Amino acid sequence: MSEPAMKRCPHCAEDIRVEAAKCRYCGSFVDGHAFTRTWYRSREHKRIAGVCAGLAEEFGISVTVLRLAFLIGTLVGGGMGIVVYIALWVVMPYRPAGYDPVHELPPP
Repeated sequence: MSEPAMKRCPHCAEDIRVEAAKCRYCGSFVDGHAFTRTWYRSREHKRIAGVCAGLAEEFGISVTVLRLAFLIGTLVGGGMGIVVYIALWVVMPYRPAGYDPVHELPPP
């Protein structure tokens, strides 16, 4: 039996299968980019509207970092943090129930 075709994860450099959409080692999506997928607000981890929690899940960073960035953007940027947050609140839908991001990736 032949070995399956492999590729390297661009995030952790581990070998994964060519058809993989998500790295089994680091959990990062390997097909599609965060800017090409639909961003969703989070219902589970939200504090106000779920914008920061949804972005944190999408980009794989700490929600605390995003919340601090919006706070600093509001205090230092003359209120721009609030403007951006409200714009994202209006534009980003809630994540649908049973949403599986692995199957929602755009074709390569």
